[in-house]
Amino acid sequence: MKVAIVHYQFKRGGGMESYLADLVRGFRAAGDAVDVWAREVDADFARELGASAFRLLPIPLPRAFRNRVFASRIEKLELTDRYDLVIALSRTRGHHVAINGGTHPGFAEATNRPDSAHDRRETRLERSMLGCAQAVVAHSGTLAAQIRRFYPDAAARVNVLYPPIDTTRFHPLDEAARSRARQALGLARDDLAFVFPSMDHARKGLSPLLEAFRELDDPRARLLVAGRSARAALPPRVTVLGYVQDMPALYAAADWTVLPSRYEPFGLVIAESLACGTP
Repeated sequence: MKVAIVHYQFKRGGGMESYLADLVRGFRAAGDAVDVWAREVDADFARELGASAFRLLPIPLPRAFRNRVFASRIEKLELTDRYDLVIALSRTRGHHVAINGGTHPGFAEATNRPDSAHDRRETRLERSMLGCAQAVVAHSGTLAAQIRRFYPDAAARVNVLYPPIDTTRFHPLDEAARSRARQALGLARDDLAFVFPSMDHARKGLSPLLEAFRELDDPRARLLVAGRSARAALPPRVTVLGYVQDMPALYAAADWTVLPSRYEPFGLVIAESLACGTP
């Protein structure tokens, strides 16, 4: 079977990028050929996964136009005529299945965003994405309820299918391996390590987390920020790790994973953390 997957970026990143990689691995393991059409592409990552990658926007565009132009270019490709299965993870048209990790109106409501032209554009793109799909996949019951609420025309085509966890990667480590992972992070034996995985600090709640951490009167406490660099002034005992490729080792090294998100319809990192035995 020839499969096409459409997403804004095909590279290592957050939850949807991890989910895209899992889709590619699954289809490849089943013997299918996979092409990924994206706005941004990491060619080395694509080769590692065994997928062909096509980058559609080589010229940088202003933020307000990126998604609309990308959606327009994807639609003109008429991918459903060229592939047995086309899956969209982005707000585009011209696919068989739309997979949604969150709704834009739900995000705007949860974060108390004032109505803007950008939000209205993104909602229109999302309505179009869901409207043209033969099937819509929601990553949780909460998300399915949001889709039915904000996009009632798509309600009859919504299916709840939780994201997979690769238990060959995400599993508890023995005590020796955990000790090595902690040492690599500079953690002392008695340190109490909290890990905060985030590529979107405003939505994931870094500011209130830092406020809480400043009040935590325990010299053993360490906060490890994995993902995007933090612009905010950081209190003592907070370490920014940047992008972490070996997340299973990081979860295993930590005592707790913390994610005080303002909007989180599923929260893949929580399931991955629990699979590693980290509460």
